[in-house]
This record gives sequence, C-alpha cells and structure tokens, in this order.
Amino acid sequence: MSAPMNPMEPISSFTITVFTRHSGGCPKRNDPQWKRCQCRKSLYIRERGKTVYVSARTRSWGQAERVAAQERDKRDPVKIELRKIADLRKPLLTTMKDALKLWLDGMKGPAATSLAAYTSTTRRIERWAESVGIVHVSDATPAQLDAWRASWSPDAELEDSRLALTTQATLVIRVKSFFYWATAMEYTIRNPTLLLRPITPNDSQTWPLTPNQFGQLIATTYKFDEQARYKSGKIGQWLRAIFLVQRWTGLRIGDVLYCPKSALTGNRLRAMIRKKMNRKPTESIVEFVLPDHVVDALNALPLRPEEHPDYWFWSRRCSPLVNTNKWVRKIDQLNNYLDFKDENGEPLEFRSHMLRDTFAVEMLLAGMELAKVSKLLTHESVATTERYYAKWTRARKQQLEDEAITAMQKMGATFTKVQPVQVGVTSESLSIN
Repeated sequence: MSAPMNPMEPISSFTITVFTRHSGGCPKRNDPQWKRCQCRKSLYIRERGKTVYVSARTRSWGQAERVAAQERDKRDPVKIELRKIADLRKPLLTTMKDALKLWLDGMKGPAATSLAAYTSTTRRIERWAESVGIVHVSDATPAQLDAWRASWSPDAELEDSRLALTTQATLVIRVKSFFYWATAMEYTIRNPTLLLRPITPNDSQTWPLTPNQFGQLIATTYKFDEQARYKSGKIGQWLRAIFLVQRWTGLRIGDVLYCPKSALTGNRLRAMIRKKMNRKPTESIVEFVLPDHVVDALNALPLRPEEHPDYWFWSRRCSPLVNTNKWVRKIDQLNNYLDFKDENGEPLEFRSHMLRDTFAVEMLLAGMELAKVSKLLTHESVATTERYYAKWTRARKQQLEDEAITAMQKMGATFTKVQPVQVGVTSESLSIN
C-alpha cells in the first residue's frame, strides 16, 4: 500500500531505481540489488509522496536500467520542455498521395483556373515520389527534388521525363507551390524547394517552322485521327484549322480558340486580342485578312457536340484559359508522331507558338519591314518585335548574303566559291565594308 502524499515534497522530486524480484529458489533472494541472476527486474518509483513498484518486463538488469532511464526522462522538466518544443515543430505524418489530393481539392470551385493542368502535376509528383520511395511529404529532401529537376530532358529515357523547356518551367512553379502549401499546412517542417532553381526558357528565341515542317505538322493531324480510339478523339480537322489560322495571322492559340464564328466575314477575321499590360488584362479588336484555303478550312468545320454552336473551338462551359489548356494538351500529343529538328540537328518539340514565329519570320523574309510586322503581331512597340524576331535565322542570313552578293556582282565583283552561312552569325558580323 502506497504512503500518503507529503504536501511539502516538491512536485518535480522523484526517485526511480531498479531492483530484482527474486524467485523463491534463487540463492540471491535476500539481495534485491543483485544484477546477474535471471530473475525478473522491477522499478521502484517514489514520486509525490507515493511509492509504486512497476515491472520492467525484462530479466536483464541492463535493459531494466534503460527502462528506468526512460521513466526518468518522462519526468525531467528540462526534457519535458524540449519535447514540447519538438512537438510544435514535428510535421504531421501525411502521405504524399493524401496531401496532393487535399491540395487539388482546394482548387475546386468556381474560381478554379485550370484544374486539369494541376491534376496532371499532382500525378507527376506522385509518380516521382513512388519512384524514389517517398511515402510522407516530410520525407522529401532538397537533394531528391534537385535530382528530379535535373532529370527532365526532351531526350530522357523515361517518357515521363521528356518535358519541353516551357513545361519544365511550369512544373517547377507548381511543385514549389505544392510544397509551400504543404509547409504552411505543417506536413513538413522545412520547405524542400527553397533552393530549387527556377527554369527560365529563352523566351527571346524564335522557332519558326520550315515549309517542310509545317507540311509534316498538317500530315500528323491525319495520323492522329487514325490512332484515336473513339470518334470524339478524331479532332484532326479542327487542329488543321487552328494551325492554318495561326500560320497566316500570327495569332496566339488562345486568341484563335476564343474567336466566334461571327468574327469571320468573307476573308476578314475580327479577333479579340487579350493581353496583360502591367499585370492588368486588356482586350482589343484586330482584323486580319485570311487566304482562301484558311477560310475554307474554318467554314468546313462541322459542329462538335461538345462545342457551343456560335464557336468553332469553345464550349463556353469553361473559361477561355481552361479551354486553351485543354487544346494545348491535345496539341502536345502530336509530338508522339513528329520528329522535328532545329537548325543544329537537335530534337525540337512542337509548340503552337512556333506558328506565330513562322508567320513573323516568313513576313520578314518576304521583305516586310520590322515595324509593320510588329503591327501585325499586335506588339506594343517595335522593341518587343526586335527582341523576338530581329535575330537572324539561317534562312534570313542566307537571304541577306544572297542580296549582298547580287549587289556586288552588279558592281563587277566575281565569286568563285561561297560557303553556306553559319549558324550563330550575327547581323553585325554580316555587315559589308
């Protein structure tokens, strides 16, 4: 029976010692401090005026001492406070799968901008986590994330790693967004993406398609239809119309998709151009004159059940941004059938913006002034157009050189052997003295 509490005894005062409960036949039964027999070991606990005897659940004196030390730690006021601090910083053991679902669920609702795009991101993160053995969000380390980022390459062995540069940049932003949210939700103590370097595509680089590449792109839309499992997936005719409008107007894909059928009168297309000026969205109407074959492609489009009857490419049941992302994902699938190469022979992934580049560069090659091309592209200033399109492509360098040679031949100069222009030669180096 335990003794009554002594009110004068400090609350933090306690004694915990190990003793042996000898069996009746043990020769050392009169010595409770004997350590080397195999009798059961127990703890003597004196705390707050009370005495309690607790089994250590072991016959080993050393193990019993470790149990006693654990009991002392539970009562040590310093260690109690340290545990409280640690508990405040201890992450909730939430699995990556559950956290990604909660993150995605938080985006649902009328304010959601592109739920499907973020769904794709959550699947990528989940597949990566499984591949490296990450179970909980708090298991992810900066080194693992950095290694994953480094593995993204257009020529990677794994299909999930073959990402275009713009896709890589977007994925880094979304991965950082997820871990920022997870840290705020206390699923991890430290955000492992703090040192994850952003990927900045060279947005001043233009990638116009050659006439041959544009022909391949159009041909691929037919192959895309052949591979479609369902009738609703046969969208080659709509893709061809989109590409033709972009190629002959330089419109961004979102502005093409947003055009209503009423915008086309004869060969004239009135397009709504949506931009962000100083982070504020602006809209303006711009008119374009389309070639006959582009007009014919638009007029020949049948009404798809999922599209609004007043539009070629939009149901009006979602925002223009969501609709654009939907079509961009379909266009990205064409890269499974394309084999584009850049001027240096490196693999080149097709993006719809290349058709805007094609329009601009072809206009420049046809002799149109940069300032006029700038107007057609609806740039706010010629400086913007210069940034993107004044750089010489191989074809434009060759054109400049051919014109220079023709001019010099008129002056009586002769040329026995002329090497082709080199990639990387700047307009300054092509100046003729």
